Amino acid sequence: MLSSRGPSTILLDTLRRIRIVSHPPRLRRWPFSIADVNQPFREAKMAHNDATPMDNQARRPKKLIFAPGDIDPTADFKTSATETPDSAAPESQAYQTQHQHAIPSHLTPAAAESLRSETSTPNSTTEQRLLSNPARAHQFVTNPPLTVSQMHGTNPLHQFHSWFRDPRLHSTSAPETCTLATAAMPSGRVSARVVYLKELDERGWVVYSNWGSREGKGGQVFGKLADGGKGDALGSMPEPGQDDGSSTAPAAEMGNKWAALTFSWGTTERQVRVEGLLEPLSRSESEVYWRTRERGSQIGAWASWQSRELWSAEPAKLAERQRRKSVARLQASAEAGTPCNDIPADIDETDIEDGRTLLEQRVKEMEERFAGVLEVPLPPFWGGVRLVPESVEFWQGRRSRLHDRFRYVKLDGEGEGEDARWRLQRLSP
Repeated sequence: MLSSRGPSTILLDTLRRIRIVSHPPRLRRWPFSIADVNQPFREAKMAHNDATPMDNQARRPKKLIFAPGDIDPTADFKTSATETPDSAAPESQAYQTQHQHAIPSHLTPAAAESLRSETSTPNSTTEQRLLSNPARAHQFVTNPPLTVSQMHGTNPLHQFHSWFRDPRLHSTSAPETCTLATAAMPSGRVSARVVYLKELDERGWVVYSNWGSREGKGGQVFGKLADGGKGDALGSMPEPGQDDGSSTAPAAEMGNKWAALTFSWGTTERQVRVEGLLEPLSRSESEVYWRTRERGSQIGAWASWQSRELWSAEPAKLAERQRRKSVARLQASAEAGTPCNDIPADIDETDIEDGRTLLEQRVKEMEERFAGVLEVPLPPFWGGVRLVPESVEFWQGRRSRLHDRFRYVKLDGEGEGEDARWRLQRLSP
């Protein structure tokens, strides 16, 4: 009886019956091909490729740089000499002891810094080592808290002047360096470039540059038809109050005078953000600063059609040249027995013209043009623009990213320049 047999007896009996089969097994033919068998695998692969980054962690981009400014870890995880560990925080000594096994003992501060600069995938062993390193982001501890009593009561330009004259901002650090951002119309595409503040007056911040190039920021601000330049001639800057025609131009050619300036001062752990409308300076105002520029810079202003393309290369050509440079570097390294640098060994033989000669030829033409001229004249397409502020934000760093932020907002219809009235706000960091 089967009921009297245990499981092992049933299994053995089954095996005996299998063994006594006298005829060989027949292969049954199935009505599909190998291609049909592979179809589910192809569909699975396609579904895998269509997965979103959230669904497919392996497709996340490689990191080329990660938190390069993080501070080196210390014995008690302090970020500065004035900070003490919190017994309730994960950075406490108890937490460190508990998780000490996760921190590689051989990972020196230099090695940790290199990890933050190497290429790594988010799910790689390198990232796991990086996350186990206790280094933390830089903390802002230079200044005392910024309070409303320290802000100028009526005018953000005076507040900016006060910060700009801070003795900690040495001239060698170029505190006048700032980023000017503009946006093209109608796409709204934003572009930014580093410029130098040259003047601060009662109306706003003044920078100088080429504004007649339709390919550059001049076309974004004043419109691509407003400058009047055609063919190989740069257009002229509009005069203050002059209708540049951008308001009635086609959408693709209209200008956008809204802009923003940002100053960032690492020494004082401060930044200033200015938003407003750009207005051109008069030619006589621009002449004053133009006369302070050295002759070489004046010639350069005449020679350069700012942002116009001088040279280009297609991807196939770039890939071939990159391959040749890599071979040259390997050969140089093998011959010298030293690590190679980024300059090909045969650069004199393999380098090609990349447009610089065209620019230098243009400079020579301008030098010849003004050879007998004592003072190089101001180009009609070059000059100053003033950013007249609508809002000005003053930012000062604080620990744990709880920064102090105060913003002045101009009240509509309440005067201009020194007569303008401002609302002062504290913003959440």
